[in-house]
Amino acid sequence: MNTKYNFFNRVLSVFCLVMCLFSDANASLDEAISAQQRVETIHLLSNQIEQGYVLPKVANQIVLALLELEVQGHFSHITTRAQFIDEVGQQLRILSKDGHLGLVPMRPDKVVTHILQESDEKRVNNFAFEQAKVLSGNVGYLKFNKFHPDERAKQVATHALNFLSHTSELIIDLRECTGGSMELVAHLISHFVKDNTHLWDIYQRDGFSYRVDSYSVAAENNLKVIPVTILTSSKVISAAEFFTYTLKHLGRARVIGEQTEGLAHATGVRKINDWLVLRLPMLRPINPKTGSNWEQVGVTPDIVVPKEQALARALAKE
Repeated sequence: MNTKYNFFNRVLSVFCLVMCLFSDANASLDEAISAQQRVETIHLLSNQIEQGYVLPKVANQIVLALLELEVQGHFSHITTRAQFIDEVGQQLRILSKDGHLGLVPMRPDKVVTHILQESDEKRVNNFAFEQAKVLSGNVGYLKFNKFHPDERAKQVATHALNFLSHTSELIIDLRECTGGSMELVAHLISHFVKDNTHLWDIYQRDGFSYRVDSYSVAAENNLKVIPVTILTSSKVISAAEFFTYTLKHLGRARVIGEQTEGLAHATGVRKINDWLVLRLPMLRPINPKTGSNWEQVGVTPDIVVPKEQALARALAKE
């Protein structure tokens, strides 16, 4: 397995939308901020975005627009930290069209680095692997709701897939699945393709960074050839889109359901001050087959149906 890939995954737990460092509301969020503090904070944000956002041209556009809005008085009604996080964070997403760019409160009892961290919730609910069962007709069904960045999640994934490996086809239900770990995406995909298959390339703001290939896992051989169907919804984001997009373009899965949301960038964090943290997209994946990714466009299903009908459509005999 690519050692540089391992390094970057330890440095950046990507696609994580809920972080234990920042998810709990800080008791000081109702504290008032002055006009001067508001302006200073916007300038601090602008500097971090300009220096770190994964697309430099877009970063410049965001910063210029944000500073212009401040000059025009667009944020002059903001008087509390909570308002600032909600309204400036929303404006950042509007300006960038990037749902991974945003603001979260800083917890005073935590130390901020560039690493995204998860809450202890991952230790319950079987690391979000909700169901693994065999449906009528020997159809395997696997439902999971997050790509947890944890070695134990890999073990659970392998056990679940091996349990279902002797079914005639496999349905993977991601209709309620959110973000998570790029490393777990690669681990799961490695069950379905040959070792050393080129999965994607990772780019930083200054260009190519590293390549990611599939690798040997303790998988039953039948998983390499079993027909795979992935169920999607419009709420599917980030790592779940990563998994779906990659398997689709490798020709290893058909996709049934709704167009996904379109969040592709890998995200880190930057401390702005003692009450504010910036979620900052820092890396972008590029698929070797398409030369692109799903950012702002989502993953298009092979068969488009409302999410409520996706499982029935997958089970229908054509």
